[in-house]
Amino acid sequence: MEGNSLPTFLAILTGVVLMVIMAVFIIAIVIIHRQRQIKNRHKIQLLKADYENTILNAEKEIREQTLLYVSQELHDNIGQLLSLTKLVLNNPDGSSVYEGKKLINQIIREVRSLSKSINKDYLSSLKFEDFLAEELGKIERSGFCATTFEKLGNSFEGLEGDKKLVLIRMVQECLNNAIKHASPTLISIKIYHEAGVPTLLIRDDGVGFDPESDSSGLGIKNLKSRIKAVNGQVEVVSGINEGTEIKIQFGNPTDN
Repeated sequence: MEGNSLPTFLAILTGVVLMVIMAVFIIAIVIIHRQRQIKNRHKIQLLKADYENTILNAEKEIREQTLLYVSQELHDNIGQLLSLTKLVLNNPDGSSVYEGKKLINQIIREVRSLSKSINKDYLSSLKFEDFLAEELGKIERSGFCATTFEKLGNSFEGLEGDKKLVLIRMVQECLNNAIKHASPTLISIKIYHEAGVPTLLIRDDGVGFDPESDSSGLGIKNLKSRIKAVNGQVEVVSGINEGTEIKIQFGNPTDN
């Protein structure tokens, strides 16, 4: 009996050790799994915060850009029209009343247009293609440079509100950079599908820049950060005296 007790004891001890090891292993797996869950939740929270921050910044910048445009239009356009109307109506000639009425009607149309531009509901209901045409129209009417707009299919029809908001701000940023720094004679925008993906292409024939330089790196990083927050991608191609091309897409291109 005593001879059999040692193997039995060892077998029991081995079983207990194996059970402890198994329990430790299970606990370790549970702890690792929970840590991964916590990391994933934290990552999701960071992505959500980044997305919300991008949307808020886009809303703020669009509002500021709109107010700047309104102030310029009030000073340069409507202000001049009012001054011209005053001069016309002060003219004793009988035809001045007719000309004055025409100018007043034009002023009313301009004021209505401005009121729409600062109305958030108008922005949310505005078709993205109409926004692009309107922005290029502003540039061309200012006499700064020529513009072209090409639309192939319904690439951005039904664009979600937040994505449209970010995309509108990115377009404004690209156009402003071209106006301030590129000295172009032509700015063109094209919307189409590339490998089934909605694609926006902004080109200018200006002085271009080195994408690797520190001065331009921040602007490109900013564009990439914005589009990443709404699950898109941006590619910037430029060179000194070679103009600039900016491609913005939603989704991942696939080979047909």
